[in-house]
Amino acid sequence: MKDLIIVCAGGFGREVYYMAKEIGKWNIKGFIDDNLHALDGVNIALPIIGTIKDWVPSENEVFALGVSAPKTKEVIVNIMKAKGAMFETLISPRSHIIETATMGEGCIVSGTLGDCVKLGNFVNIMGSMIGQDSIIDDYSTTTGYTNIAAAHLGKRVFAGSHSAVLNGLTVGDDAYICAGSIVFTKVKAGTKVFGNPAKRMDF
Repeated sequence: MKDLIIVCAGGFGREVYYMAKEIGKWNIKGFIDDNLHALDGVNIALPIIGTIKDWVPSENEVFALGVSAPKTKEVIVNIMKAKGAMFETLISPRSHIIETATMGEGCIVSGTLGDCVKLGNFVNIMGSMIGQDSIIDDYSTTTGYTNIAAAHLGKRVFAGSHSAVLNGLTVGDDAYICAGSIVFTKVKAGTKVFGNPAKRMDF
């Protein structure tokens, strides 16, 4: 049995811990986090066992990423992969995954993936519905009650809770969809959109 280490105790690292515990596939060893006080005041049995910057992976260790911010995910993954870290994909037992859906390395999935959905590497699906034929590229995150309907999200996209992207649309790399927003048109790379219909916001 492999030892699983969760990278980052803040963010949604604790949710990743409980998901991994429910899956029951690994010996969960602890968290690593550069903030050694990230669990202060939190009632959880799992300790912080070291820092990201100093941790050297051993042969029996695998990792799960407890981070939702897309750019932060990419930075941390690059640090850990340079040390030889291997990341696991975690799928909540409560998820509904159609057999034709595919996922890359290091994904964290809690929700529904429809027919022929394609997830890149280090994609987080957190309580979301991803409709058939959708494509979500590396490091992107969807949060609670997000609905992606046969759309294409680029790299490092963040989709806030209760947002929706309608059929056939493309959301460019590094875009940010604010909570509650309904996307009816293409979203350009690097833009933040908000509202119903979603419009570009400069804040």
